[in-house]
Amino acid sequence: MMNEMIQWVHMGAQGGEGTFDLSLALISLLLAFVLGQAAAWVYVRTHQGLSYSRAFVQSIVLLTMIVTLAMMVIGSNIVIAFGLVGALSVIRFRNILKDTRDTAFIFFALIVGMATGTRNYLLAILGTTVFCSVLAYLYWTGFGSRCAGDAYLRFRLHISETGMETVHQLLGRHCRSAHLVSQRFQGGASGEVAFRLAMRDPSQGGALVEELQQMAGVSNVTLVGHEEQAEV
Repeated sequence: MMNEMIQWVHMGAQGGEGTFDLSLALISLLLAFVLGQAAAWVYVRTHQGLSYSRAFVQSIVLLTMIVTLAMMVIGSNIVIAFGLVGALSVIRFRNILKDTRDTAFIFFALIVGMATGTRNYLLAILGTTVFCSVLAYLYWTGFGSRCAGDAYLRFRLHISETGMETVHQLLGRHCRSAHLVSQRFQGGASGEVAFRLAMRDPSQGGALVEELQQMAGVSNVTLVGHEEQAEV
């Protein structure tokens, strides 16, 4: 009885064509898991902003494996391909990607899954290596940032006690550039001032705030660094 069941499973696995190989299928799924994990880890390490989702990270791995399995099911059978498309069309996806960068990972999972599912292993490995390397380069170089170390500084200033020239001298010691964004003075005596800064050393923002607070006529000092301006 057991031998008959094994023979039946084997015949079903061959699908009547003798093209299915259980060991290759397992290798494809394991490779899809490894490559999906690699992309997911790079996503976790390079993600910036507040739109992080643990479920999305796990979906990168699962989607890569699912597409791999789908490609093995389809094979070269056009009937199965149309049937699978019809079955998937019933599903409604209502999740909205908050970060356009997430779309790149979705497409990556789809393409790598297709590559491993069709046994193009070298292409899948090469694509994953290049994809992760480019992501690491973009992250480490800060590519796309308009100015490294940007920060916004806001404080209240009493002109009668400290002039703007003194403030500019202090900012010049800590910043490569300081652009006055806005100033609102009430009665010409005191008001609120805001600067956009390019810090020489972003880690010294606390020292800048401390020196400003020690100046006469300066109060309510707020410094917002570049990392804190992430999109929600």
